[in-house]
Amino acid sequence: MSEQEGTTFIQWRERVHNEAAGDRPQMRLLMMVAAAVVVAGIVVGTIVLMLS
Repeated sequence: MSEQEGTTFIQWRERVHNEAAGDRPQMRLLMMVAAAVVVAGIVVGTIVLMLS
């Protein structure tokens, strides 16, 4: 990561897709669950901030 410090969502999604396309179907499930948890956390956090 010398040329760019952060990773965009598109790059992360492409990386997950490439790794999942290999011989590790469990990694695909793990990444999908992790993405769902992150999205749920963002939604819950937004709702809590809006209500406070």
